[in-house]
Amino acid sequence: MRDMLEAIELGRPSSQTDRVLFQGADVFALPAREVVQRMGQFTSLEEDPDDDASFIAPDLLLSFWRPFAADDEPEEEQDYHFSSVLLARPGYYDIPAQAGSVQQSS
Repeated sequence: MRDMLEAIELGRPSSQTDRVLFQGADVFALPAREVVQRMGQFTSLEEDPDDDASFIAPDLLLSFWRPFAADDEPEEEQDYHFSSVLLARPGYYDIPAQAGSVQQSS
């Protein structure tokens, strides 16, 4: 869109040798609740209104996703962790009306 990269999404690595860190926190190795807690020390983090298993850090343009919130279901251990993290450019989360007003003022 507009000849610019909109976002990059990283999936949970299949190997423990690959790590994705933010401020020293391994966003895929730590349980999702701990990632949310640690992220909260650096920025505001909001539950995605459309998906209670996902979180958005709007000030950093980061989004954390997992298939479903399974924190209270031990048999679903895989979903204690985030499955992907998305890094977006400014304006990515704007609704079309907001994006249009930003374009016009540029």
